[in-house]
Amino acid sequence: MKETNSSETYLKTVNVSKRPLLNQKITLSLESPDGPLSTFKNDMKTLYNDHLFSDIVLRTDTEEFQAHRSILSARSPVFRSMFSTDMKEKADKCVEISDLSSDTVRRMLLFLYSDFVEELNLKSAKELYFAADKYDIISLKRRCAVFMQRNLCPSNVCEVLVLADMHQDRDLKSAVYDYIQKNDKKVFASDEWKLFMENNSYIAAHVMHNRYMKN
Repeated sequence: MKETNSSETYLKTVNVSKRPLLNQKITLSLESPDGPLSTFKNDMKTLYNDHLFSDIVLRTDTEEFQAHRSILSARSPVFRSMFSTDMKEKADKCVEISDLSSDTVRRMLLFLYSDFVEELNLKSAKELYFAADKYDIISLKRRCAVFMQRNLCPSNVCEVLVLADMHQDRDLKSAVYDYIQKNDKKVFASDEWKLFMENNSYIAAHVMHNRYMKN
């Protein structure tokens, strides 16, 4: 099978024999699953938005979200374990979430159903990163990390470094170290860095050691 780009079609050549010694080649055109007629993502969004056949509720301090255990289980090992063992959530058909905002849970569910991430800022990216780490949604965690890496600046680099250290994210921490190495004068002159050194002396010392070793 020869695959073209996602907006084109698959071409498949098959042999059809009407007589023993005569083979005819016929090319069948099959639509690409990501082509213009594919409605999978929109269908999944509709499934979530319309609450059709929902069988679980995710409850924050301010809002409730109806969802489907099969979808959550397919996308998150944590949810899968939660719903496949005799945990409270399985019996009550409700997952209490007190450490995430309603907006973060909504964004997380949108991703689980459609693989789509709404526009982020640093605050929403950090909160969604935390949610992705909590429920072991690796692809979402990676997208949030990439967003933060691409938007590092002297005023937020310390904040991202604390997050990376807290979650033991070596890739994100390495990206932060590289940014500081390349922008050390601006970072070390910032008020954020001065406050960071007061509250995170161990991490700050490690950053300085890393910078010294690379010079």
